[in-house]
Order: sequence, then structure tokens, then C-alpha cells
Amino acid sequence: MNSKNDNIKKISDLFKELMKSHGLEDKLRKAKVISGWPEIVGPHIAKNTYNLRFDGNKLIVNVKSDVLKNELIFMKNQIVQNIHQKIKEEFIEDIIFY
Repeated sequence: MNSKNDNIKKISDLFKELMKSHGLEDKLRKAKVISGWPEIVGPHIAKNTYNLRFDGNKLIVNVKSDVLKNELIFMKNQIVQNIHQKIKEEFIEDIIFY
């Protein structure tokens, strides 16, 4: 006899399979990073970065000043860790700041 929890678990597994089979899992993951950017890096950095996009699993970020760009390059590993903690998944290979 199936319990209610077993049915819920199966529905969530089915949803994950559906997302994966339609190629939406990766898009959702990337959308979470872009929408969560202000929380990941803080309001000051978020306000001074723009046009976030992905090239594969590399995050491309435009930066408004060279000074901030240099700071972000030094902070890159911490930012990647913050992203992985936020979305509870490790997939970012690199961040490129322009």
C-alpha cells in the first residue's frame, strides 16, 4: 500500500525527470543564479555589474569599472562558492568579468 509521502516523492522525481528531459533543468539553474545575483554578491556589486549571461557553465559578467573588475577577479572563488551554496548545486566552471 502506497502512502501519501511515497506518492509525493514520486511526483517530485517525475518533475525532475521532466525538467531534465526537456532541457529545462540547466536553464532553471542558470536563471536562479542570475535572479539571485544581488543576494550572492551584495547590493553594491550587483548595482555595478550588468548583462549577466552564460556560455556553457561559465558565467559572463560585465562590470562598470576596472577597479571593481579587479576586486571581483580576486573574489572569484568566493563568489563561485556563494553561488553553489545559494542554488545547492555545483556547476559553475568559471566566472569571466568584462
